[in-house]
Amino acid sequence: MRLLLVLVCIAAVASLLYVLMTAWRRERARRHGPWRVETVTRPGGALAVLLVREGSEHARTVRELPADMDAMELASELRLAREDAALQASELNRSA
Repeated sequence: MRLLLVLVCIAAVASLLYVLMTAWRRERARRHGPWRVETVTRPGGALAVLLVREGSEHARTVRELPADMDAMELASELRLAREDAALQASELNRSA
């Protein structure tokens, strides 16, 4: 009976450690990736959604939205562009 209790406790501690390490790795990968998403305004008024790598002076343009868009359309397109860029950044961070 005592041996069974010890085995159950060891399994519980191992499971807890596994869950904590998995959560820590996910958070670390999300927070410390070299690629991040930025939104900048170009001189002509256009909005650009960029992927920027830490330590690099060049950025990848994911989407450029013209300045003369309707406000509702601009908000929708900007949200979609940022979501797309975030997916690309997470993919690039995963492979890095």
